[in-house]
Amino acid sequence: MILHPNYLNQHVLIEQLLQLAPVVYVRFTGSRLAHAQAETQLQAALVEQTGQNRLDTVHTLVLDECDRVLSSEFDVFLPQLAVSVGAARVFVITRRVPQCVISSETLRGQTRFLPTETGLLLWDYAQRPTTQVLLEVRAFGSGGVLLNGQPITNWDGVLPRALFFYLVDQGMATRNQIFETFWSKLNTHEATNVFHVTKRKVSEVLGTDLTTFQAGFYRISPNIELSYDAATFNEMAQRSAVLSPEEALLPLRQAVALYKGPFLTSITMDWVKARRQELLQTYGEALVSLAKLYEQGGKPHEALGLYLRAIMTNRQREDLAAAVMRLYRELQLRADALLVYERLRETLVNALNMQPAAFVQELAAEIRREVDAGYA
Repeated sequence: MILHPNYLNQHVLIEQLLQLAPVVYVRFTGSRLAHAQAETQLQAALVEQTGQNRLDTVHTLVLDECDRVLSSEFDVFLPQLAVSVGAARVFVITRRVPQCVISSETLRGQTRFLPTETGLLLWDYAQRPTTQVLLEVRAFGSGGVLLNGQPITNWDGVLPRALFFYLVDQGMATRNQIFETFWSKLNTHEATNVFHVTKRKVSEVLGTDLTTFQAGFYRISPNIELSYDAATFNEMAQRSAVLSPEEALLPLRQAVALYKGPFLTSITMDWVKARRQELLQTYGEALVSLAKLYEQGGKPHEALGLYLRAIMTNRQREDLAAAVMRLYRELQLRADALLVYERLRETLVNALNMQPAAFVQELAAEIRREVDAGYA
């Protein structure tokens, strides 16, 4: 088993693993370790925890911080371990996908990634068919790309990376749309030359063509299985809108979990800024929808946390401020409710030179009277 490198709550799974009995826990130390050094640390842990250095008596083996071992060296260490470990269960904790798990048919058959949830971009790399390239694109935050589980870090310049994210985000685009976005000041001949050079660089970085050209549109190649967080986020948010409250809960949770921060903060182009604002608005609405479901389900603390996050996406929304004030009031936190009102009033005065709406002012006045009457 490999704890999924992209799973944020690895520590929770580690705690659960360490409760298994009997278990041998190895936490590698140092950096840029060779496979022989990793083997030495493994043997030392075996002797310390079991009194012997035999793997065939081990029931469960947990290997933590495996990324301290050089990638090429770990690709030697892990297959050797798989042969010598016998029937023991081995759990690997690392921040990268071991290449040997992808390239070795034997290891692929023995390996599972945990947990897996394609809706959250948690793929079981070992159990995927090898006929298609898996391209994972994470555009929330600064932006990251994984090709068959391996990170792409060298883009041979800023422009190829920006074009890559544009083509992925658009899904399909005409040549004129691309030229207008990237090279609006160049004539068609010049723009065509720069485009083809840049597109070729993208193909070289990926080791495969990102797009095909059909019916006047550049589209993602059918040889690529694309897993794109922004697209999945939008899909989950849109799906929740047509479902019953009970059914909408899961896609809303997934949408909120996928949003890791503003869209492509490492790129400053106009199309990115527009898309960033659009996705931020969708995120805010997803937070509000989820908060309402929790509020209706009798979970005021969870609802309050979501409303507060939603306010951060738009500090001028009076309906959100009122929702937070009501929940603070319900939780006997009236002073906090009044602080929310004062922040809203200050924001509206400074930005728009206007006071909060009458219904918010009336709510604040009610809460003030309750505070004056001695309520918390």
